[in-house]
This record gives sequence, structure tokens and C-alpha cells, in this order.
Amino acid sequence: MDTLAADLAHEARQLNLSALNMAASPEEVVRPFAQVVLNELAARGLLDSEPTVGCWARPRSGSH
Repeated sequence: MDTLAADLAHEARQLNLSALNMAASPEEVVRPFAQVVLNELAARGLLDSEPTVGCWARPRSGSH
């Protein structure tokens, strides 16, 4: 199992979420989990996201 899947499964267990109880899960539990999922996918370049300051920063040239 890849790290992303393991991390998301751990988070779902912490929130007592599963595919079996999704319809009965309160929005205040599901929404933060969805945010974690979307952030992780965006961090891996699989979804668009807002640019993060310094995210694409390059080391300074030695000539400065």
C-alpha cells in the first residue's frame, strides 16, 4: 500500500469514517477529511491548487 493510501486510511479511522457509514456521517466530520484528501492530492500534483509561497523557489545563484 502506498503512503498516501495508508495516511488517508489512518485519518478516516481516526474520524470513524468508512464506506459503510458515509451516508450517516456528519458534515462536520466529512468536510475536514475531504479537505485533507484534496490537499494531499494537490501536494502530489494530481489536482490544481493555489501556489504556495516558496514552493517553486530555486536556490540563489552564487553570483549574488
